[in-house]
Amino acid sequence: MKLAFIAPGYPYRGGISHFATRLARQLSDTHQCRFINFTRLYPNLLFPGKTQFDTSSQAVEFPSERMIDSICPFSWRRVGKSLRKWGADALVFHWWHPFFGPAFRTISTSSGSKVTSVAICHNVAPHERGKLWRKAVNYGLDRMDGFAIHAKEEAKELDDLIKDNRHITLFHPIYDIFPDEDLPKHEARQRLGLETDDKVVLYFGLIRPYKGVEVLLRAASELKDIPGLKLHIVGEIYSNRDEIRRLVASLPVDMVRLVDEYIPNEAVSTWFRAADIVALPYLSATQSGIVSIAYRCSRPVIITRVGGLPDAVVEGESGYLVEPGNTEDLTRAIRNHFSGRENPDMTPGIERMQRRLSWDRYAAELVRFIDELKVGAVR
Repeated sequence: MKLAFIAPGYPYRGGISHFATRLARQLSDTHQCRFINFTRLYPNLLFPGKTQFDTSSQAVEFPSERMIDSICPFSWRRVGKSLRKWGADALVFHWWHPFFGPAFRTISTSSGSKVTSVAICHNVAPHERGKLWRKAVNYGLDRMDGFAIHAKEEAKELDDLIKDNRHITLFHPIYDIFPDEDLPKHEARQRLGLETDDKVVLYFGLIRPYKGVEVLLRAASELKDIPGLKLHIVGEIYSNRDEIRRLVASLPVDMVRLVDEYIPNEAVSTWFRAADIVALPYLSATQSGIVSIAYRCSRPVIITRVGGLPDAVVEGESGYLVEPGNTEDLTRAIRNHFSGRENPDMTPGIERMQRRLSWDRYAAELVRFIDELKVGAVR
């Protein structure tokens, strides 16, 4: 099958780029693949971070063609014409924000009536929603033939926005793209200047309002009695910087390490392998690549009961579930992990999740879904 991936890839950074790249690698083993990348992703005025580009010394990449300018309709039509001439069987769009809706819609419609368009929805709707978000999402998605979603809850949102849609519910596979994923804990801790017996809780990833970092910091204020407890907040702050810094300043100076920057690929595993447990105190979510990195580095997680996150953990076997925004619940989970028995071994449960959340399985189910769409077999 001739598959075209429409997504950001290297030199752009971030989870969507990493996911699209890893999936393209997987499917290129058995299919003819083209990766259509962006010449311009976000206009600089719309991007809240320091840079859109990956400055890592070890890139996560797949050969791509940088053809899409997000604000130039002429480039969208050129892409569609190129894919029609190539004879693409299916276009796989990576959807996460309605800003890209006009570009994706134009590429899909200009690629020809014989091509099947599928949107992998990392988020059906944006996390931050303006007044026109519903119309914007509908405009971008209503010409797609099918959708791959990563949480059962997303099906309800999709049904509300796109009537009589055809979709498949998949999952976020385990990331296996970062160097040093099997780095021994003691060596990771040496790199970060940690003691062997420190008790380390890691928050990792971009810091935005819906991710609940403030809840984690308030929980930490109730855990000062745990000897050697260290809280690592690692990720570029996109909003609420003053409030986050105020909460950090209210805690003992040696208890919290705040790293307000995007972590390069070659350092990602070090932070995870140095941790005892990874906390995702999200207030809303669909799925998270952070869970996938944690599991690949054999670390349990604390996650909230939002979106599809509960599907990615087995309580007491690969991590803990807590209520979103509930400081007491989060405090209790952290305390339970470090009290009573020393770092309960969840390795067997995590290994089961690794097998369940494989790229092989994801790719096979996605291709089967595309085949069904092409013959009209999906109901």
